[in-house]
Amino acid sequence: MKLIKEEKLLFGLPIKMKNLGTIYQPTLKDFIDNNIDIQKFMGLFSIKIDLLVDNSEGLKNFDFFLLQVAKNENSDIYIYQLIKYLKLLYKTNDVEFVDMKGKDLSSIGISVKVNGEEYFINRDNYDKLAEVVLIILGSGNNIKEKDIKEELNEIDLKIAKRKKEFERKKAEREAKSKKENKNNDDSLTIFDIVNYIIHTDNTQYNYENVLKLTVYQVMNTFRLYQIKESYKIGMDYRTSGNFKIEEKLEHWFFKK
Repeated sequence: MKLIKEEKLLFGLPIKMKNLGTIYQPTLKDFIDNNIDIQKFMGLFSIKIDLLVDNSEGLKNFDFFLLQVAKNENSDIYIYQLIKYLKLLYKTNDVEFVDMKGKDLSSIGISVKVNGEEYFINRDNYDKLAEVVLIILGSGNNIKEKDIKEELNEIDLKIAKRKKEFERKKAEREAKSKKENKNNDDSLTIFDIVNYIIHTDNTQYNYENVLKLTVYQVMNTFRLYQIKESYKIGMDYRTSGNFKIEEKLEHWFFKK
C-alpha cells in the first residue's frame, strides 16, 4: 500500500497528514520565487543522523538540528533553512523554532500555525514529515513501513541486520565519495531534466508552462519521455533493415 496516493502525486494535490496538517507540493516556480535550491531542499530532508554522528544510539534525525543549536555551530543556518522550507510546504509565514522547556528533547521543535491550527514538529514526528517530503520530490520510497515489514517476515533477522549494516556503510562511502568529487559531479540536475523535457521531440512543455510542474511531475514526465524515446529507437531499428531484434518490442505505454 502506498504512503501517498498516486493520484495526489500525479496531479500535484495537497497532502493531508495525521497530526501534521496539510503540506503542498511546491512547483518549480515556487522554488524559484522563494530562492530555494531544490538539491539543498532535498538534502536537508535526507539527513540521517547515524551517518553524521559517531555515537548516534538513541538519537533521531531531528536531533541533528538540536545538536547544532546546542553547539551553536551554524545553528542559525540550519534552523533558518528548515523554517524557510516549512513555510513553503505549509504555505504560511507563521513558523518558528520554540523550546517549551519540557523535561525531554520532545519539547523542543518547530511550531507551524496555519488557518487557525497549530502543528508542532519535533523529534517524534519529523521523520514522518521528511519521508513524505522526499516522496513528493520523487526520491522517497512510497510504501508503508508495515507492508515492508510483512514482506520481510520470512527473512532471517540476522541477514536483514547484516543487509542494513552493509547499506549503512555503502551510504557512508557514497557520501564520502560525493563530497570528494563534488566539483567534478556530472550527474543530472533537476534543470538538466527540465531542459530535456522542454526540448525533446513532440514535447508539450515550454519555458512558461514547465514552471507549473511539481518536482514529482517533472521526474515522472522525464521517465515517460525516456521510455517513449527508447520505444521510438526500437521501432526505427526494426524498420531500418539493418538490425535483427529477436525480442518482442513492447509499446512504451506499458513499460514501467
